[in-house]
Order: sequence, then structure tokens, then C-alpha cells
Amino acid sequence: MGVVSSRVRALTRAFVVVAVASLSSACATIPAGYRGIKVYLLGSPQGVESEPLGVGRYAYWPISQEIYKFPTFQQNTVFPETVSFQTTEGLSVGAQLGISYMVKPESVPVLFQKFRRGIDEITNIFLRNMVIDAMNSVASEMTIESVYGKGRRELLDRVTEKVAAQILPYGIVIDRVYATGEFRFPGQVVDAINAKIEATQRAQQRENEIKESEAEAQKRIAQEKGVAEQARIRADMEAKNELVRAEAAAQSQLIRAEAEAKAILLRAKSLTPEFLSYESINKWNGALPQVSGAGQPLISLPPPPPPAPRK
Repeated sequence: MGVVSSRVRALTRAFVVVAVASLSSACATIPAGYRGIKVYLLGSPQGVESEPLGVGRYAYWPISQEIYKFPTFQQNTVFPETVSFQTTEGLSVGAQLGISYMVKPESVPVLFQKFRRGIDEITNIFLRNMVIDAMNSVASEMTIESVYGKGRRELLDRVTEKVAAQILPYGIVIDRVYATGEFRFPGQVVDAINAKIEATQRAQQRENEIKESEAEAQKRIAQEKGVAEQARIRADMEAKNELVRAEAAAQSQLIRAEAEAKAILLRAKSLTPEFLSYESINKWNGALPQVSGAGQPLISLPPPPPPAPRK
């Protein structure tokens, strides 16, 4: 019995030594794309190491130390619960939101000192609360209609800016806050907004019809003005052409009259006694007039020669 008891005590001591050794020493691996932080739980140097742990394996004592791993690549998280926020009218709107961000590697110690949590808890608790607060803060300055329509993008952009400015000092860079689906509005609000949109569309359609009618009327007036202007131009052209023709005719008559006068003057100058005698001879048929009287003879004959002397 004494020998057995001794063996049992020896085995017990060995088991205790192994157990203590296994509990007092452990190893953690920091993979690529991560940074680690060693936290001291006991003793005088309690706190967080100022330098983050890079890629590699690190030994630590589980009883007095812990190692947290933080991803430094792009994170994309959709919050599981619907986020609610209120507009300036006090109406509640629901949305399924997500957030995209990245942790600065050199800021891991500061981030842990601020929140004392791992990245999942920081995202689903602290970041989510920041997003909800920012949504309510920004939406409280917007109407339900603006959130329902084009203002949705403005709302999310302003929330992104607000959360990014709040969390950046602790080493998290926000890419964007986004909605995974449509916003959820109260049923009566949706009906009222749709009715207003429909009325606005009808009014816009009517306004477009009026503008179209006005444009057609202006077009007809312009066409009529164009026809009248063309008729006036044609009348002016006809009048000018008629004036030109009249002036041309008058000028032609003047030219003919001047030519006729010149011809008469020339003929008058050419009617000399010799010319008239020549014309009369050309027109004489050789017959002497039956009656002769005083006056200028048609033909002046030379006197007959004197008779020849008789022998």
C-alpha cells in the first residue's frame, strides 16, 4: 500500500506541474492582415502595450495576459436589427443599415484603450450606436418627404461624415454608411406621399400641356407673321419692279423722243433747194403738167440755142 500511495502522489504532482505549466504559458498567432495587442491583467505593468503586434506567433501567460487581434483590411458589416430614426415631423423611419470601415494598424493600442473590446463588439455595439445617433441627428433636420425621395442619399452621406469624424481619432476610417434596402415608412405616410407625388405629376403634366399649347400658338403666330412678311416682301418687290419698268419705259420714250427730234432736226437741215429739186426729179414720171401758171417751174430748162444764120 505504501508503494502505491507513493506512486499516486508522484503522478498527482506531475499532473499538477503539467497543468500549471499549460495554464501559465500559451501561444497566439497574428495572421496576415491583422494586428495584435497584448493586455496585462495583473501585476504592476497593468495596461496595454504601446506597440501593436505584427504578423507572427507570440507567447503569453493566460492567467495574467490576453492578446486581442484586430483586422486591418476593409470590414463590411450589416447590422442585424432594424435601425429606427425620426424625421423633423417626429415620424419614425426604419432601415437596415450597414457600415464599411478599416482599422489603422498603428492605432490598434489606442482603439483598445478607448473601448476595451474586440473588433466585433466595437462594431456591433459602439459603431452601431454612433450610426443610430447620427441618423437621428441628421434626420431630425429633414422632412419625411426629403427622406422618402432624393434626400435619402444626402441623409446617408451626412451620417457617414458625422460617424467618420467621431471615430477617426481612435484609428477607424469609415468608408460609408449605407442602407441594404428601402426605408420603411408608416403606411399612412406612404399613401399621403404617393398621393402628393401623383398630384404633383398631374400638375406637372398639365403645365407641360399648357406650355406645349403656348408653344404651338407661338409657332402658328410666327408662321402667320412669316407668311405676312413674305407677302409684304413680294408686294415691295412687285412695286419696285413696276417702278423700275415705268422708269425704264419713260426713259425709253425720252430716248425715242430725243432721237426723233434729232432726226427731224437733221432732216430739216438737209432740205436744201438742190435736194428738193433732186427729189422732185427722182419722183417725176416724165409728163408735163397740163396747166402751167406762174411760179417756179418744176424743171428749169436751159434757153434754146439761137437759130443758125441762113446762108
